[in-house]
Amino acid sequence: MSYEATALSDKFPRGRKSGTLEIINGALCFRDTENNIHGLPLQGGDITQGGSGNRYIYFSHPSYPGLTFYTGDFRILNHESIKFDLKHNTTGRTVRNSHRAVMITIYAILGLLVAGIMSLFVFRGAIVEHIASLVPPSQEQEMAASLKESAIAGKRIITDTSIQKRLELITSPLVNAVDNKEFKFSFTIIEDETLNAFALPGGAVIIHSGLIKKAKTPEEVAGVLAHEISHVTRRHHIRGIVGNMGIYFMASALLGDIAGLSAEIATAGASLTSLKYSRDFETEADESGWKLLNRAHINPKGMIDFFETMKKEQGAGGGYEFLSTHPGTEERIKHLGKKKTGNEGFISFPFDYDTFRQDIEAYFKKKESWK
Repeated sequence: MSYEATALSDKFPRGRKSGTLEIINGALCFRDTENNIHGLPLQGGDITQGGSGNRYIYFSHPSYPGLTFYTGDFRILNHESIKFDLKHNTTGRTVRNSHRAVMITIYAILGLLVAGIMSLFVFRGAIVEHIASLVPPSQEQEMAASLKESAIAGKRIITDTSIQKRLELITSPLVNAVDNKEFKFSFTIIEDETLNAFALPGGAVIIHSGLIKKAKTPEEVAGVLAHEISHVTRRHHIRGIVGNMGIYFMASALLGDIAGLSAEIATAGASLTSLKYSRDFETEADESGWKLLNRAHINPKGMIDFFETMKKEQGAGGGYEFLSTHPGTEERIKHLGKKKTGNEGFISFPFDYDTFRQDIEAYFKKKESWK
């Protein structure tokens, strides 16, 4: 086998020649491009490592001063004659061991890189959640200002103090039970007969009047709002954006490039109003919402009752938006039905819910007559 090599000598034009190196009968034979052969005996010779990054092996012999061969092909060290000579050549063994250490290091680095890339896929969910946690709620709230304005554009909203105070009797226990106080929640009722409620990043929750009209109890409304609040606290908006980011952005964010992450979020922010949550996010919001209701001392069965009410409405032919954006209703009812309420000391809401619904309907009718 031959190895690409270079020979150095003052006798050569310009001091060097290119060619190939072979091992024949215990000697190093260098054949240049003109087919001239120059040789060095292996026995008693010196093997050293050098060049940029120690990427070359140098061969010389004290009996042939001024002549040196070198190659970047480390496979030459596996030749039987070389391996035999290395048993008696301390310098040569050092070169071989050094090269082995370099290769082990390279393979280890490559292994870590491959493992890192694999972990981005295997542990993607946990990584996405961690990256989302790096984004402060205040940044979400900055985005929410324009998103809320867009969401309620052209809609009539409730400004009546009496109605708002009764709504706060439902929302205040939930907000007080949220662990992370960085989130700033607000609740706005808009005139819209579609049965829906949705949360914007940072804590703005929009409630359609149709939802309050169809819900039978304040506990049902609380169940829906606990679910929507959980979308906010579980960072589903940001996690949705991060989950759609490429591996490069995810890796950069993990390494601390929050500025780049913030820019990516700002670019994607405009699409949040049309965000459809994944089934995993919906299940997670159900679970977190259930726990939130218990911490707020609100009977979580209201969440199940709401889904049961909506299932009946849907069966009656109602194409309700809340159900269309919250898939697997029957499955989720069964799942929640197996859970324990965990608390018997539930609060009672100190207002008549039927009157609350009637006042909201009358409010919009009154506004209609003003046109």
